[in-house]
Amino acid sequence: MLTQNRLRQVLNYDPETGVFTFAKGRRKGRTAGTVHDSRGFLKVSIDRQSHLLHRLAWLWMTGVMPRWNVEHINGDHGDNRWANLREGERSQKRQYRAPRRQTTTCMDVWKVGTSFEAMVAVQGVTINLGAFETMDEAAAAITRLQRRARERQATQRRLSA
Repeated sequence: MLTQNRLRQVLNYDPETGVFTFAKGRRKGRTAGTVHDSRGFLKVSIDRQSHLLHRLAWLWMTGVMPRWNVEHINGDHGDNRWANLREGERSQKRQYRAPRRQTTTCMDVWKVGTSFEAMVAVQGVTINLGAFETMDEAAAAITRLQRRARERQATQRRLSA
């Protein structure tokens, strides 16, 4: 399954324009995506798997694949700007359902299958810190991120004073 980290290794995404470009290789900087069907959806192949770009935009911004379908608010299926996307209704596309997540005793840690995912919101963007074998490892990753954020804020305060 494609992860946010792997996606970011292969493609770059501009949420303002909705355009994906290749991040490396001979196609670096070129626009990614070809028209998928007569409705105008765009797709790209990553690791020999075809992906719709509006779903990749969701993964890029939230850290997880959408549970169901992603709708284009303005009806233009080629317009993958973040402001133009929203998650659709559950009943519309059951085949896109993600693995069921169970809450844990640690905030921002979710049990997915046999692993634990650490996800935190930073300035309105959800960041997936990855999957860990234990809840304690996931919680420690969150603590490290929070500590680095506090250190960065303290440094910025000292520099601006």
